[in-house]
Amino acid sequence: MRNPSLMQAVLLCTLFFAACKKPATTKPGTHVPAVPELHSFLPAKGMSQTEVKIKGKNFNPAKAMNEVRFGGTLTQVVEATATELTVTVPMGAATGKITVKVGDKTVTSATDFTVEPETLSIIDFTPKQGPFGTTVTIAGREFGNDITVKINGVTAQLKQRSTTSIVFLVPANTSLTAHKIQVISDGNTVETATNFTVTAPGAYAEWVDLQKEFIPAGVFPFGVSFVHKNKIYWGFTNLTFAEPQTDYVVYDPADHAKGWALQNHPPADMAPSKLIHATAVVEQDRVFFGTGFLQDATNDWWEFKPESNTATRLTNYPEKTANGLSFVLNGNIYAGFGGVSKQLYKFDPAGNGTWQPVVTGTFREMSGATAAVLGNNAYIGGAIITVGGARNALFKFTAPDQLVRVNDLPDELAPSVISFVKDNKVYFISQRNVWEYTPDAAGGTYRAVIATTTGPVITHVAEVTVNGVKEIYGWTGSGRLHKFRFK
Repeated sequence: MRNPSLMQAVLLCTLFFAACKKPATTKPGTHVPAVPELHSFLPAKGMSQTEVKIKGKNFNPAKAMNEVRFGGTLTQVVEATATELTVTVPMGAATGKITVKVGDKTVTSATDFTVEPETLSIIDFTPKQGPFGTTVTIAGREFGNDITVKINGVTAQLKQRSTTSIVFLVPANTSLTAHKIQVISDGNTVETATNFTVTAPGAYAEWVDLQKEFIPAGVFPFGVSFVHKNKIYWGFTNLTFAEPQTDYVVYDPADHAKGWALQNHPPADMAPSKLIHATAVVEQDRVFFGTGFLQDATNDWWEFKPESNTATRLTNYPEKTANGLSFVLNGNIYAGFGGVSKQLYKFDPAGNGTWQPVVTGTFREMSGATAAVLGNNAYIGGAIITVGGARNALFKFTAPDQLVRVNDLPDELAPSVISFVKDNKVYFISQRNVWEYTPDAAGGTYRAVIATTTGPVITHVAEVTVNGVKEIYGWTGSGRLHKFRFK
């Protein structure tokens, strides 16, 4: 028989040594992360991309070490501290709890975050400032099919759009300073929360009204102008569409009070009735005139003698064209382009004249363009490069045969554009806007010196000498004369 007292003694010793055994401890140097706590989040509802602040404890200050989900949909952490996480509602999220996982510990919000249905809204835009012509991208939601972007009421040119993004160019308008961007989508309007700031907006120059016009209506539609012996000649097409013959007028800056003086009809062979879109160029007081459109494009080429109002037929231009351009560079006469023609020619006026092709353009169309001669180069624009493209491509021509594309103008030009040169810079006039172009090795830079929705629409420009000073005169379709000047 076993001894009960001995058995009790053994049991008591076993229990004693078990109670005295040390508990298990964490290996030295090992950190046990605290369980994260989620106390609150704001806002409690919002659409995708809405910024949400989550407050709590024991978050990881390293953004990537926190895993946040909205109703099970993962999102990225934008900012993180031990007590606050900044996140955005992910695309595709549904109403549900917010979970935060740090290491292998997860905490779940006590209440749901409500994901609201998508509606038209702006999330952000970049950049926040820039000059005219700056490309701005707007991020948002539910942009529709009919989109208009305005800054201070001025409509901007759209470049791209989708349901979540709009890309536009800051319009050239010297009334702009710092304004919110307005988006009109299918008749509904939203605007940015902050301003876009237009840097160096101007206006730097102006057209001074000289209080002289031919008649208070549009005349000489599609006519041509040139300067001969410091007098401005304008017309050489029908005065109005109802007139049976072509006419022209002359303005003499030395006799400003006289204004535009109507002349006898120009030679009928040179400027027949209904002729439009001809070109004219002056070299050493000789005026050369030709091409244009009647019932079809023409290739006539003449020397016009203003003193006698007579013309001599010269060797025809090499192809039939209209709305071309002409200029003098280093004493040589050039003419070309217009319509769908891509060819530029050099004209030698000796005898009846000879033509020599010099360069073929790499564009779709160069019609109603302009050429401005600065130094040893002629800057020619605006061209359309591809079908449906903008009319804003600019080229530099250098004799004998180089035609190189430089930086495009910041906005699309009107169907007919004019230009002038002043103080080693080129100025392009398109409707009411005047762009200053400074050539450089990188393709040149632009600034808008006049940009307005209310100024005169200048259709022709000429350089004349007034009281010994070279001046730039421009005039409207009614002949209203203005002088260009810097403020």
